[in-house]
Amino acid sequence: MVKVIFDSNEVEIVRMLGSGGFGAVYEANYRNQKVAFKRLHTNTKNKKAAMQSFEAETSSEVLAFDHPNIIKTVAVSSATSLEDEPCLIMEFISTRNLQHVLDDPDEIIDEQRRIEIAFEIVSALVYLHERQIAHLDLKPVNVLISQDNVCKLGDFGCCQFLEEKPNTPTRSYLTGTFAYRAPELLKGEKPSNKADMFSLSIVLWQLLTRDIPYKNLNHQVVIFRVVACNLRPTIPSHIEVDNKYKELMSNCWSGNLDERPSSHEALQTLKHWLRFA
Repeated sequence: MVKVIFDSNEVEIVRMLGSGGFGAVYEANYRNQKVAFKRLHTNTKNKKAAMQSFEAETSSEVLAFDHPNIIKTVAVSSATSLEDEPCLIMEFISTRNLQHVLDDPDEIIDEQRRIEIAFEIVSALVYLHERQIAHLDLKPVNVLISQDNVCKLGDFGCCQFLEEKPNTPTRSYLTGTFAYRAPELLKGEKPSNKADMFSLSIVLWQLLTRDIPYKNLNHQVVIFRVVACNLRPTIPSHIEVDNKYKELMSNCWSGNLDERPSSHEALQTLKHWLRFA
C-alpha cells in the first residue's frame, strides 16, 4: 500500500470511542466515509515511546496489511514529532471490542464461540508472524468485533520487526500491558513471535473465565512472580474446561519458549477442533 498522507482538517470528528496512554480514538467522517480516527496525545510524558508507537503503526509493513482479521489503516499524517500532532485513519469496525463481549452477561460464550474467536485471533497472528512481525500487545481491548461478529486485531503501536531493518531503533521504549506480557519480555529479553503466544494464553483464559487476570494483585508482585515463580492465572473450580483447551492454554503460557506452539501450530489445532465441533 502506498502511504496516503491526509490533512486533519479533512476529518470531521463525531465522538470519542476510547483513550489510552498515547492517544485517543474517535468515530469520524473522512471523505464521506465513516472511519476510526486516532490522534496521539501531545502532552504525554514519554515522548520517545509515543513517537515510536506512531512510527510502528504507520510503517510500510503495517500499512500493507490485508487480512480479514486485521484492521486496515487508511491514511496517516506527515507528523515527525508530537508537536506535529501525529494521527492516523483506520477502517471503522464497530464500537465493541472483545473485552466488551467478555463483560456483557447477555453475550453467550460457549465452547464453539470460544474456539471461533481464538481461531480468528490466531489467524491474524499467523499473518503477522509469517512477515516476521510480533504484535506484542495482544489483549481483548485490541480485538474489535465487527457487526457480523468477526474479530479484527488492531493497535500495532507496540509491534516489532524481528528481522533487522535499516534505521530500526535498537531500543524499544514500549512495554505493552504487564498482565499479558511474556516472562522473557518482563526480564528484558528480545521479543519473538512466541511472546504473542503467551499473550494469547491469557486471552484464552479470559475466554474461559471472563475474568480479569491477576485481579486485585499488585502489579510489581505479579511481574516478579510470573518471572520467578511461574505464576499464571488460575481456573476457578466451578468452571468446566475441556482438557484439550486447557492443554493448549498451558502450553502457550509455558516459561519455556520451545514448549509454546507456534501460531501456525495453534491454528491447525483450532481448525481441527472447529471441524469436529
